[in-house]
Amino acid sequence: MAILDTIDATELAKNNYTDYSKYVAQGRSYPSLYDGAKSSYRRAIYGMYLNKTSKKVKVAELAAHALPYHPHPTSVSGVIIQLGDGGNKLKLMETQGNWGDSSRGIEASAERYIEGKLSALAEHMFCDSIEYAEMIPGEIDKPEPKALPALLPLCFINGSSGIPSGLPTLNVPTLDINGMIDYYLEILAAKDIDYKPKKYPKPNLEIDILSSIDDWNNVMSTGKGSIRTAPRMTIDAMNVITITGLPKTKSVEHIRKIIEKEILLDKVDLRDESAEEIKFVIEKVPHKQCDMKELYKRLYTKLQSSETYNMAFFDEEKIYVPCSFNKVVRTNLQYLIDTHQNRIAKELEQLRIKLRVLEVIEEMKKGTALKGLFDLDSDGALEYIQSKYKVERDIASKVLQKPLSYLTKEHGQEIIDLKNDIEALEADKNDIYEFLTRKYKALKKELSAVIKNKFAPTTFVK
Repeated sequence: MAILDTIDATELAKNNYTDYSKYVAQGRSYPSLYDGAKSSYRRAIYGMYLNKTSKKVKVAELAAHALPYHPHPTSVSGVIIQLGDGGNKLKLMETQGNWGDSSRGIEASAERYIEGKLSALAEHMFCDSIEYAEMIPGEIDKPEPKALPALLPLCFINGSSGIPSGLPTLNVPTLDINGMIDYYLEILAAKDIDYKPKKYPKPNLEIDILSSIDDWNNVMSTGKGSIRTAPRMTIDAMNVITITGLPKTKSVEHIRKIIEKEILLDKVDLRDESAEEIKFVIEKVPHKQCDMKELYKRLYTKLQSSETYNMAFFDEEKIYVPCSFNKVVRTNLQYLIDTHQNRIAKELEQLRIKLRVLEVIEEMKKGTALKGLFDLDSDGALEYIQSKYKVERDIASKVLQKPLSYLTKEHGQEIIDLKNDIEALEADKNDIYEFLTRKYKALKKELSAVIKNKFAPTTFVK
């Protein structure tokens, strides 16, 4: 009779739960250090980029492009809709139909009714040179990029949150995008990836912050902390109250509850005039008595809130909870450098091969070698070119693959252009910091036409 080993069920459950918690955090809840994206967002963007079309298509079809990489199909459509949500600081989808607005509590229509595609800006920001990024085995055994070559960590553009199993809740702030670009440019100017700029990007909450700038700097440097926020509101000479920004935990229903008595007594009128941006207007009903200045003070106090941040990220080795902003930037920038260095190296290799082929052809045309090739078989021709022009077999092979019309035409200008391209790429390789500086400056210019005032830094009242 076989003897069964006894197992400590408590220890088994503990270990399995730990492994499961780590899997959920890395696979769903926490973003990667390399691109600031959760796996579902990365796969959605990657799938849409690989299958991009000139026209908008149904969200259900867009989601299907991510399914070869993502084992949780029900979450992909929601992720894509979030990328195109009207409440985002920066929409990453070109949309058609009702995609919702989370800032105003408007839900999107069903995925079969709305259409979209990845925006050109998103492609530029997250997919430039993605074919040269490091590839890893995916969860369903299909290779996928370890991370997007993101110019900016995705999670900081529109904020990010998540609730993993057994680990701290994720809450990443939305940052001023121009401030982020300036932060990267300062590191690139120093030509030192470990350089730490003195000023952190400010948040972009479109509300007032009652906490000090030191409190905010502590959040960014440690990866955790709280700040006190207040609504962005004014009262004019006619005693009309206008609210243009609310803390994330507040809504129009909170406003209505605070002034419920005034509304019931028909003293004030509350209107939602929000379009692309939040705008609530409160004004006194004619011939009714109401202290609007006192009401303003009450609203400003009651609509204040506290925002607690916990920035958590992961890489191949471990989960970092909390994680400083600078660590994310440093890891993201190094991955970006590696990806573009890989692209430059491979492009240089191809250009040098092409140049050497043309140089051999031009040398052959000067003598009788071109005619002599017709008297040789393929192996003999290969050996002849290799020996006479001191080139490797693959170069000789590429020469022989060219048609006669190509071998006899002039290639002088083509050779000059190739040499110029090689020189430019070698300059980029030797000074990758300057190369990336140009990219970030171009991005800042491109964004200026898109974001307008959406990314104005939040005001610190103190």
